[in-house]
Amino acid sequence: QGAPVKKYDVSAINVEITLNQWLDYHPGYMYVLTENIQKVRDEEKANTAARATSGYNPGAVTTGLQTDMIQPLAIRGSQGDCVVITLQNQLADEDVGIHIHGSSMIIKATGQAATAANPDSNVKPGKSQTFEWYIRPAEQEGGHMFHSHVGREQASLGMIGAFMVETMGSPYIDPSTGKEAKSGW
Repeated sequence: QGAPVKKYDVSAINVEITLNQWLDYHPGYMYVLTENIQKVRDEEKANTAARATSGYNPGAVTTGLQTDMIQPLAIRGSQGDCVVITLQNQLADEDVGIHIHGSSMIIKATGQAATAANPDSNVKPGKSQTFEWYIRPAEQEGGHMFHSHVGREQASLGMIGAFMVETMGSPYIDPSTGKEAKSGW
């Protein structure tokens, strides 16, 4: 109680992932901030249109670099923050989950650990689940990888990301306002 709260609304979606400038791609999965789904779909359409043209045109498709929307999700929190992630499952017909390595994330509704061994950690198609992680002030700074524990295919086909734990008080762009703020106590 009393910890600064950082909220993320994340969706799990199906997406065509461009592999390289030679127009190779595969159907895959990704986590995306829900507010950015349309940007992902626009980029996906542009890549599909580029692949439909004949010939090889380097640079005709985006490959997940810099400001591209189709790439692993990166989110952050600071020591002393309570991070709240609402995961919406927008996959066609599969459950999904989110597991942040090295975190002590819980399912908000039950207070139970959000682990692969807990079936409540999986989110059914069309449903959502809210998770919380209080990042203790002594938590080591650095990166934590995250992925779905629902089968091997989702993670191997793009359902991955990185969570960065930053120093208490680090400035960041608040996802809810788009303005710079400071984390921690």
